[in-house]
Amino acid sequence: MKFPVQITFRNLEPSVMVEEWVQAEADKLETFYDQIMSCRVAVEIPHRRHRKGKQCHVRLDLTLPGKEIVIHREQDPFSSPRQSRAVLAGKVTKTEPHYDLHLAVHDAFKAAGRRVQDFARLRRGDVKNHPAITKVVS
Repeated sequence: MKFPVQITFRNLEPSVMVEEWVQAEADKLETFYDQIMSCRVAVEIPHRRHRKGKQCHVRLDLTLPGKEIVIHREQDPFSSPRQSRAVLAGKVTKTEPHYDLHLAVHDAFKAAGRRVQDFARLRRGDVKNHPAITKVVS
């Protein structure tokens, strides 16, 4: 691994297991783009009481050449579960907030991987540029 990974724990005790999960996911990011300069990860469990357990929040700050990518996986405590735009069999599916820390870390890094891949495609010039359409006035 070329880039440093800084892990911050808020409202929970530092865990070697969580650090290993974050380190393994950060190693995967390097396969998408090898010029990542730094990665800061904040893992948080809010101190508020919840009916169904504690929600996990993960925030990633990736520094790339010329750009910073921020991934923030957090559920608003005052809103109902967010609705996805995907409609399956005529029903809108609802996604619940994460209660499993490992799943929250995995999903945050998965989203970061997609954003890093898009950035890498732009830097390589692999994105198609469509020609401008001009209207012919007759």
